[in-house]
Amino acid sequence: MTIPHPVHAAAPATPVHAATAVHLHQIAYSDATLAAVEPGYAVLDNLANERPDWYELWPIRRFLGANTLDEQAFYGFFSPKFGRKTMLTHADVTAFVRAAAADHDVVLFSPQPDMGAFFLNVFEQAEAFDAGFIDAVEGFLATLGPHAPLRSLVMDSSRTVFSNYFVARPAFWRAWLALVEPFVALCDGPAGELQARCTVATSYPGAAQRKVFIQERLASWLLTVQPGWRAKAHNPYGFGWSMTRFRQHPHEAAMSDALKTAYLQTGFPQYLQAYAELRHRFAAGARAA
Repeated sequence: MTIPHPVHAAAPATPVHAATAVHLHQIAYSDATLAAVEPGYAVLDNLANERPDWYELWPIRRFLGANTLDEQAFYGFFSPKFGRKTMLTHADVTAFVRAAAADHDVVLFSPQPDMGAFFLNVFEQAEAFDAGFIDAVEGFLATLGPHAPLRSLVMDSSRTVFSNYFVARPAFWRAWLALVEPFVALCDGPAGELQARCTVATSYPGAAQRKVFIQERLASWLLTVQPGWRAKAHNPYGFGWSMTRFRQHPHEAAMSDALKTAYLQTGFPQYLQAYAELRHRFAAGARAA
């Protein structure tokens, strides 16, 4: 395993008011999902569902482009599955964001902690289930300029985002859009080799295109390569786990994540070496099972 050196940057100063506004939306793309919007959430109307191939990205992108946001507030846009995957109510999310608001810009609510813990980063995790994923993302990032190799990025639970389950200030959403816009342009643009690699159908139900899962990982990439963003993760270990055999090893998952956190905080290579050894033993045990 290649051991990269972490990069640290000063956190941006953000004035905070006592009662930080938290605007949470739940996406409705059908009559059934509209009727099931949970109490407290504003409806993000996607009933026209003009671009179902982009899933939740399309209504989120449309909202951010059409509205003037409060720079001190937090905004979040969740799929109808959010409550079931996290077991959190609107009140739970609001309270957690407000508690973190004084010194954070982004708050994470990502389920499937085993998928975050047992892989070095979210791109390696996707590659394990969709061969060619990393090469596709590397190809896209190369169109934007030099970037750190994805295979060596280290992400713990404070940098792991699945399903766009995060709440953030407008500054972070703008940085996110700066990645999303050229990615949408690539995927919706003229046919080509890179476009084909980013839009290939996956085994996900409905043959969702790879672009959906690339887009969902762009927030993790930002939090990792721009560590000035101050992110706080809700404890993911009480959320839904994956449906893979990884879920059967919660203690190893917690230890794996802790070792990555220790490495990111200290830069001591021994932590990452210990993580690699733990992962090797876990993989060997899984093969023997």
